[in-house]
Amino acid sequence: MIDLKTRQKLIRELEKSGNVYLACLKVGVDKSTFYRWKESDKEFKKDATKAIRIGRENNCDVAEHALMINVKEKKMEAIKYVLSHSSPRYKPKTRKVVIEHSNPLKDAQRRFNEEDMRKINKASEDMRNLAEFITMDGSPDDPNEPRHMFCVSCNQSFYVDKNKDGRFTE
Repeated sequence: MIDLKTRQKLIRELEKSGNVYLACLKVGVDKSTFYRWKESDKEFKKDATKAIRIGRENNCDVAEHALMINVKEKKMEAIKYVLSHSSPRYKPKTRKVVIEHSNPLKDAQRRFNEEDMRKINKASEDMRNLAEFITMDGSPDDPNEPRHMFCVSCNQSFYVDKNKDGRFTE
């Protein structure tokens, strides 16, 4: 159980600082003991929570007092802080920044219009049609030798030869 005298000292220290670690250190109570007491005793929990709130309010008062001393001493950072937090006239202007992540594939798709996409699809279809031809015979080592080709889609066989321009003809 909690010693009443120790409990009162701890509550007073919490009201001064609002900091559990510092209050426990001053009173000589381990921090884990404080939390165990807080867990097991509802009345202590209520008093400790209230004391911490009061202590934090006191810290704000002390900090504001120190800030005002710095303002009176004409310290520019303190003056800027007070003005920017107390007056809408001196509040820093906020800017809205939009960060857009690029997606290279979507960017490329945006650059193509419908006509471009039609041309790409047509070229892709032509490539598939060309792939239907299979070399049946002919020398792979000699590119000028005629080749016997077979079209899978129409079941036709024909010879292909290179002409003077380097193009293949039937």
